[in-house]
Amino acid sequence: MTEGLSSPSAPLSQDDSTPDELILTKPGQKFQTPTPGDADRVFYESLYNQKPTSPMAINYVIEYGILPDEEHSKILKIYLSKKRNPTQSTVKKDKKVKVIDETGGDTGFEGGGMEGVGVGAI
Repeated sequence: MTEGLSSPSAPLSQDDSTPDELILTKPGQKFQTPTPGDADRVFYESLYNQKPTSPMAINYVIEYGILPDEEHSKILKIYLSKKRNPTQSTVKKDKKVKVIDETGGDTGFEGGGMEGVGVGAI
């Protein structure tokens, strides 16, 4: 091999990395941190600020590494406990539907007669 070229099995150093590679610096982070103007980031950050216990917001801020390191480590404990023990069910129970008896009762409409749209032209 020529000097200066690394073998394919050699790990990349910081100098050899390309801008396209993901740099995940926080524990639990799965995705690259979006820019501050990203619409999803703005939504989930505001959701987290308004309701810090929101599972959706916690998942996003951890998986995208949005929070500062100190706050990230606090929320990571909650995130991991929810991943291990999901207690909230996403399946909703069916609501009971009230069935109206169609055989009787007054609906306020009467059948027949000369009432209706366009009758005045006859």
